[in-house]
Amino acid sequence: MKKVESLREVSEWADLNKDILELIFNKLDVMDITMGASRVCISWFLASHNRTLWNTVDLTNLQELDVSRIFNFKDKERPIFFYKHPVDHKQGRTNLLTKIISRFFLDFFEVEGSISLMNLLVEISKLSRMAPKNLFFNFNSYIQENGLKFAAEKMPNIEKLALPMWCYQNDKSLRFAFSQWKNLKTLIIAHEHSFTGRFDFKAVGESCSNLTNLKYLGRLEEYTSREMVSYLHSLKRLSLRCSLVSSIAVYRFITGLPNLTILNVSHCKSPYDYFLPIAKSIDNYVITAATEKLEKFITCPQDCMICKDRCRYSWSYLAEDWRNDEIKELEF
Repeated sequence: MKKVESLREVSEWADLNKDILELIFNKLDVMDITMGASRVCISWFLASHNRTLWNTVDLTNLQELDVSRIFNFKDKERPIFFYKHPVDHKQGRTNLLTKIISRFFLDFFEVEGSISLMNLLVEISKLSRMAPKNLFFNFNSYIQENGLKFAAEKMPNIEKLALPMWCYQNDKSLRFAFSQWKNLKTLIIAHEHSFTGRFDFKAVGESCSNLTNLKYLGRLEEYTSREMVSYLHSLKRLSLRCSLVSSIAVYRFITGLPNLTILNVSHCKSPYDYFLPIAKSIDNYVITAATEKLEKFITCPQDCMICKDRCRYSWSYLAEDWRNDEIKELEF
């Protein structure tokens, strides 16, 4: 009897009005659709392939599970993060349906189980195919070489990309990835070279001629700024918001990037003195160069409260704040 009732309920969900079904799917996030809704019944599975659902693959809000599994990178052991997701229970599909509807009406449901980033990308690609134009990783995601290469191969039409701090790539994997993303217009990077090594901006510049917007978050080394100037000639908007950057590097960007029109150095500090906001240390020749060339040079006031608060420069704060920017093209 219970089995008959269960089948009847599944059948009712399968015959759900298309407008209501679309409303439900638009309420769900990537994980809900991939690991939940697409597995309810055949009609929901087919609806999960709707291209409009996959314009943006947003992984920024995934709940992480830190586990003991590790991998080696640059002779060091690194942890692998898994993400929580809803899973099927022994009670069958009706339990999953209850969770989905609870999420729809109450905006909450408890999730169990876990999935690695690589496996999640595989599941997403089965439904999204080549539709995604925006790909945003979780700030603390651990992207290994095969993960980025897979994402680039399966999602070649990406125009806006946010890469996290823990992006473990070699030159070969970066060259391959950006060779696929020829339509890339906006790139957001959280980078710490002491953890993940140099980021190959040459690979970006050689393949992404349409790249006009870049945000770099982290400690900006002088060699990195020189490399960016050498290979990213198409940049029009550059944000270094909340980064550690020198006046020399800022001047290098202003004078060396021929198409640059907007530069954001708000909440930046000196890489040589973490207590010194760049707004207080920037040289007059830099301000003069910015005034003469740029349409907009964004700094923060002398008494900026964010710059006074050292805690604002912790990675935990930046993980929450990196989606914000005074340049609207670099918000996500």
